[in-house]
Amino acid sequence: MQFVWIDWSEQSLDYQLRSTEGHVLRAGQVKPTLEGIGELFAALEAHGAPAEFDIAVETAQGAWVQALLDRGYVVYPVNPKTADAFREALSAAGNKSDRIDAQVLAMFLAACHTQLRPLQPDDPEIITLRIACEDRLRLVHERTAKLNELRAVLKVYYPAFLACFDDLSREIGLKLLLKCPTQNALRGHTPRRLRNWLQRQGYPRADRVDKILAALKAPVLPVAEHLQAAKAPLVRYLAQALIALKAEIAERDEEIRQHFDRMPEADWLRSLPGSGPVLAPALLACIGRDPQRFPTAADARAFMGTAPVTKTSGGNRMRCVQFRRGCWMFARRTLQLLAQTSLRSCPWAQTFYRRQRDSGHRHHAALRALAHKWLKIILAMKRTGSRYDEHVFTHSQDRYLLNSERTAAIT
Repeated sequence: MQFVWIDWSEQSLDYQLRSTEGHVLRAGQVKPTLEGIGELFAALEAHGAPAEFDIAVETAQGAWVQALLDRGYVVYPVNPKTADAFREALSAAGNKSDRIDAQVLAMFLAACHTQLRPLQPDDPEIITLRIACEDRLRLVHERTAKLNELRAVLKVYYPAFLACFDDLSREIGLKLLLKCPTQNALRGHTPRRLRNWLQRQGYPRADRVDKILAALKAPVLPVAEHLQAAKAPLVRYLAQALIALKAEIAERDEEIRQHFDRMPEADWLRSLPGSGPVLAPALLACIGRDPQRFPTAADARAFMGTAPVTKTSGGNRMRCVQFRRGCWMFARRTLQLLAQTSLRSCPWAQTFYRRQRDSGHRHHAALRALAHKWLKIILAMKRTGSRYDEHVFTHSQDRYLLNSERTAAIT
């Protein structure tokens, strides 16, 4: 085998090729473009076929990583913290550059490749679903940020609007902001004119129209006209952005639903308590379709952040359990949301959560512990392809507790 380290940046891909004996066979730099990837393939394949190379990278994302996999190279993703620790172990001076990274980490791959797991490309259907779900989450985060910004602006410069519409995510309120971006413009409308406008927009809460009109007449904090005019463009922009984001999220939801409906895993994932039209596709995006992706449930739990980090020393005389920060954040969020929604309809989950809180765990720690349980159940369902059956789970739990009691009695 020959070992390659590729150090990625937006401007270039620095690489170094080393033989099994540690000799540098090739080193260089290419651009992360189609032409640059072609140059990289030509440089490496002058020394052998793609299957003869082990390649280490500090990222598992990007079109160029997929190009390596499609070409037939064996790619090992390496945690950047691991790479930093190895570099520091070999260089007391602490020097760092793209060239040094490529050299040191090619040595790391040659020394430790037997301990690493190569990157396995998942099914294209799963990859497409994963990208769509992650992009949807980014849109949701962007909408939340803009809602918070809009609320902060209105509190200071447009308090009359908040008295009328407390839910800023409603499209009718955002359209009204576009029509009346200042407090004076809104309060200048007659009750009849505003009532007619709400009716033309199809406002469904006819019982609230009188309350809205009464709120407009109530005294509010006066705001200087020039301050209102100065903030009006920002109010319009935020309202337009929120309307566009709402439409984009709805469109993305429909695309995800249609894509998920065609997948064989949809049936058993939807049987999970609390998995709705958003969580079920996100769960599949997390666990994937490849049965060899996670050798054990412990590997999956560590990767998805439900398992804490346990450190021991001195023959277990010192033991420390810490929050796991190095994980796939999207997966941890998805599983924790499943744990939270399952509390509404799953009795054993409710009991488990209460026990966690009674033992001193805070809310989010208790949810992560519950997500830890759910992940093992989901992986078992993935192996069998069967729908969730609470009786099967509770029976296996009772049997496990009975065996534990027998073992304790014997010992």
